Amino acid sequence: MTDPTLLIHWLFSCLALLLMAVRLVWRKIAKQPFNLGDYLTMAACVCALTRLGLIHVVLTWGTNNISAAIRKTHTFTSKEIHQREIGSKLSIVNRVFYNSYLWLQKLVLMDVYRRLILNLRWEHAVVWSYCIVFAGTYIAIQVTTFSECNPFYLYWQVVPDPGECAKAQLQLIVVGVLNIVTDTMLLILPIPVVITLKTAWQRKAQLLALFTLGVFIIAITIIRLPINASNKDSQVNRTTWASTELLTAAIVVNAPTLYGLWNKRRQEKSASSRSQGTGAPHHYKHNTPISGGHRSASNVENNSYVMKPVKRKSTMDGILQTKEVIVSELRDPERRGRGYANLPEERDNFHHSSQESILRD
Repeated sequence: MTDPTLLIHWLFSCLALLLMAVRLVWRKIAKQPFNLGDYLTMAACVCALTRLGLIHVVLTWGTNNISAAIRKTHTFTSKEIHQREIGSKLSIVNRVFYNSYLWLQKLVLMDVYRRLILNLRWEHAVVWSYCIVFAGTYIAIQVTTFSECNPFYLYWQVVPDPGECAKAQLQLIVVGVLNIVTDTMLLILPIPVVITLKTAWQRKAQLLALFTLGVFIIAITIIRLPINASNKDSQVNRTTWASTELLTAAIVVNAPTLYGLWNKRRQEKSASSRSQGTGAPHHYKHNTPISGGHRSASNVENNSYVMKPVKRKSTMDGILQTKEVIVSELRDPERRGRGYANLPEERDNFHHSSQESILRD
């Protein structure tokens, strides 16, 4: 593979797929069931794999996006015209899958943040507002993908020159702007939760860094738009930046989950070493009644995947216990050191959580 653009395309796509695969495999190794975010990740993998094959053909055969200078000096053979027509059609199909990949990754991250704000007063308003915005913007970018050229066959016409619509600059701008808007929405969502945690500022800084990695996707999109506009005749340029954005999105979206899985594993090892050093672990016996508070937490655990109303608790309790995150020790210093893993009922649920340790020390 001597073409550097093809090399970047394959390398970045495979790295993104590897990152998503690590998330899914690690989940099963940890003996945790797949959650909504994992199933969305699987769908994103399908989109990335499809794009991998489509863009390989596009870069190999070319498209009808050809500069005027080349058109003046180059004579297209029937074979080349046929290949470029196929490449142009596949390029349009690729835009559908690439847009779907980006918006699926947003939903994966939204699934993580949904657990952070579980049971807060503004939880449902925020979740549904974000979902409506994501649905509306997704429809907008897909409609734009197919609405620039009229008649429609200009999207793949090689000769004569189909005009500016084949360069899909409007589609690129719409996707870029809406991508920035939705990524900014996701960027600011967890910040109030982290700021209100009762923990050291160093810990807050660490969590803010983890949850604000999305700024890199925004930066790439902002940089990409003017560069693509000035190189609108270059499919290579467009593909290279798209591959970079694809990998960055995979890193940003999966970082919180992978960190949570790693942190949970670290805490398990630490708890195991402490129990070995102090004898049998301290926990309630199975015949000891579990308090109503613990039972409520278990109910929240069981319902956290479902986007439906759950029994309201206080605002502070909202982010204390969810399927993804347990932050009680950070929000309530008096509970520090007691450990939820010591309760049989919650200890059983411990193995079914996904990122419950993201916010814990």
